[in-house]
Amino acid sequence: MIRSVLLTAFGTVLCLVLPLQSTLAQCGVERWQIKTGTDSDAALVNLNSTVSTTVANLSAFAAPNPIPETRRVAPAETTVWVLNATLKKFVRSYDSDYHMVLTDDAGRTMIAEIPATACVGPGSPLAAGIAHARAQFDAMFTPTASFQNANIPVQITGVGFFDFAQGQEGLAPNAIELHPVIDILFNPSFSLSASSSVNINQGASGTASVSSTLAGNFSAPVSLSISGLPSGVSANFYPTNFGAPGSGTSQLTIAVGSATPIGTYGLTVTGTGGGQSHSATINLTVTSSTATQLVGNPGFESGAASPLPWIVTPDVIDNSSYEAPHTGSWKAWLNGYGIAHTDTILQQASVPSNAVQALLSFWLHIDTLETGNQAKDTLRLQIRNSSGAVLATLATYSNVDANTGYRQVSFDLTSYKGQTIQIYLIGVENTKLKTSFVVDDFALNVATASAPGDFVISASPSAFTVTPGASGTSSIGIALTGSFNSSISLSASGLPLGATAGFSPAQLSAPGAGTSLLTVSTGSATLAGTYTLTITGTGGGKTHSTTINLMVITGSGSTQQLLTNAGFENGSTNPAPWTATAGVVDNNSASEPAHSGSWKAWLNGFGVSHTDTIWQGATISSTATSATLSFWLHIDTTETSTTNVYDSLSVQIRNSSGTVLKTLGTYSNLNAAAGYSQLSFDLTSFKGQTIRVYLVGVEDDGLKTSFVADDFSLNVTTP
Repeated sequence: MIRSVLLTAFGTVLCLVLPLQSTLAQCGVERWQIKTGTDSDAALVNLNSTVSTTVANLSAFAAPNPIPETRRVAPAETTVWVLNATLKKFVRSYDSDYHMVLTDDAGRTMIAEIPATACVGPGSPLAAGIAHARAQFDAMFTPTASFQNANIPVQITGVGFFDFAQGQEGLAPNAIELHPVIDILFNPSFSLSASSSVNINQGASGTASVSSTLAGNFSAPVSLSISGLPSGVSANFYPTNFGAPGSGTSQLTIAVGSATPIGTYGLTVTGTGGGQSHSATINLTVTSSTATQLVGNPGFESGAASPLPWIVTPDVIDNSSYEAPHTGSWKAWLNGYGIAHTDTILQQASVPSNAVQALLSFWLHIDTLETGNQAKDTLRLQIRNSSGAVLATLATYSNVDANTGYRQVSFDLTSYKGQTIQIYLIGVENTKLKTSFVVDDFALNVATASAPGDFVISASPSAFTVTPGASGTSSIGIALTGSFNSSISLSASGLPLGATAGFSPAQLSAPGAGTSLLTVSTGSATLAGTYTLTITGTGGGKTHSTTINLMVITGSGSTQQLLTNAGFENGSTNPAPWTATAGVVDNNSASEPAHSGSWKAWLNGFGVSHTDTIWQGATISSTATSATLSFWLHIDTTETSTTNVYDSLSVQIRNSSGTVLKTLGTYSNLNAAAGYSQLSFDLTSFKGQTIRVYLVGVEDDGLKTSFVADDFSLNVTTP
């Protein structure tokens, strides 16, 4: 009651002493100088520097007690914050402020306020920003004395302010606000995209790419989650979120259990940040671990002169640059003439009578010059019997379905088991504008029985560094194949003196799939050096192992990372200080995603005789007590041999003249695996030298192998 009387009295005096313009707005009282920038500390606010934040981060500040009336509380009240959130509602308050209630994606709320320009005293460095924000808001809304709902994304720029808690609508737990707001942008957003489909055998794993693209001035962290996983399937993102401003690409690794039912499942990937949520869909097709691919010449790579076993109309098999293939050099290009024309391609296949699954898939791209919403040109996918009679039309596509890039389509043909069928595509074009139907990379995966059960063991990371008396961790993963169903016990060997290893859990219960956290703890007397640990899994009458490189370094001194542009994020036009062959520094996330960020080094992957190199120089101090090189490597291959090395990558140390001093490791098509693994090497023996970290990828003229490297580091510790 006393406060309301004082406010009334002060308002009366204020109206008597302020000019006429000021009397148009009823202004506030409490900490009003701080709110409008007329306080003695206003010069501490650097308007040329902003800090991105979240509702959660601002709410974590400790509220001052007592709150100073005329002085600012650093750093909360001396910083210009940029916040992405959702504007839930707004009102014109009794003191003429525009009172905004903001919320984040977790439902946390806080207040932001824009004072009336007539309430800002002379000399305020915030006056121009307040007037700017007020005009922005007035152009969008008409605030009244009653709350109005908005529920739109906003980006707010404003100075922190601790208010007195008086039950205000939307008040943060610590009563922090953005007051005043000096800039507000409406509808900043992000969008999420993902690989449209992925096929994975039971007991195996595969990857998909998930990307976040920004619109407007969106700037907030975006976290990722997934739903719709079928029984026995797990999924992990790397990274699990995109830091502010919220753009980037994450590799999604999907592990399918051996008992997961075969079929196609719609997975929903959701990105959440800045008060928004957006989703993308991935079609996961689970196939039997013993599936056999029945389509011959599936990518038409035998060329136009030898299309068999495809039977095609003239000029359909094509390698021109006008329509790019999905992979390789050749594809099937039906129609695209702009005249009345029919093209066909067909291949015959026999589906075994004991098939438990038969899945047809291929990649389709449609270009058109047609402009209406009516189907003028069509492509039909049919199943015909061996005599050519139509058994079913599985799908019909037209100019209305034109799309950028390729998309994979798939169809269940299990009902045709025991039959010899024709996979038949017929494209029909009218006499008007042209439409091109381009298809590539067919597969007819037929499963007949389950494979013998087994498991695969892996470690991530496969190397880590600790100091004596400290500990390090690695995630030990078990993936199943076939019908394996047994508990698996884990053990470690090769530990240095004074070190211990523990698993959580120490045993994975049946069927055996899952992960265990390995913690290696060293003793204070454990000697510095590099040790190879062997991690063994035993169960179901089978034993498999993987290795981890443990590096123990002295804990004294300082550590410096010597490699720059370590993740190639400067892009292909500015790879320095890396020296790389043309095309190696790459940001094609759809074909080969980066380990983190957008860029990586992609060596080889052409399927022709080719050599790629990347290198960077560094000088290791003569006083170094340790020097550790590490990077992340992913290997893809279309080679089918399990014994012969056709394509290789050598990791070398060379001197400043380019002479090879040591080959640290050699990898090949035989090391191909899903996802990235971290490699680590001890370079302490090169202290006092200027060296080149040098990678050489050599590919023959057969099937292709891609060596993808990212996120390098050369950590050197000196006394």
